Amino acid sequence: MKNLIYIIVCAIGILGCSNQKAPDIQFVFVKIPEQIMPLERGAKYEDPLDAILKKEKVGEVAGGGTQMSDQDKDGKRTIEWIGIDVDLTDFKRGLPILKSGLIKLGVPEGTILEYTRDGKDHSEKVKER
Repeated sequence: MKNLIYIIVCAIGILGCSNQKAPDIQFVFVKIPEQIMPLERGAKYEDPLDAILKKEKVGEVAGGGTQMSDQDKDGKRTIEWIGIDVDLTDFKRGLPILKSGLIKLGVPEGTILEYTRDGKDHSEKVKER
């Protein structure tokens, strides 16, 4: 998405863009098995993780979400897990920084990173036993 925005901005001349290629972005989905509300998710994980990634110049948090259960017999739904969307601009350096940042922020066991690299889907635990 950022590449597309960069191309459009350059094409219409809003910025003085060079012929440099926009950075390759590697999307990583962080699946956290924790039942917290969106504002708490932002304060606990998204905002501090975004600061870590930006400080190290390896990427940023692009968003987040909440997976809700199906309705129970009373019509109520509960949070099953939360997710964080991360865009890494330097995958090789960024993935270990992402993992250590998540551990530092106290993610629970079972937290998983999901991404596609060279046409292959990857899923790896943040914490190894």
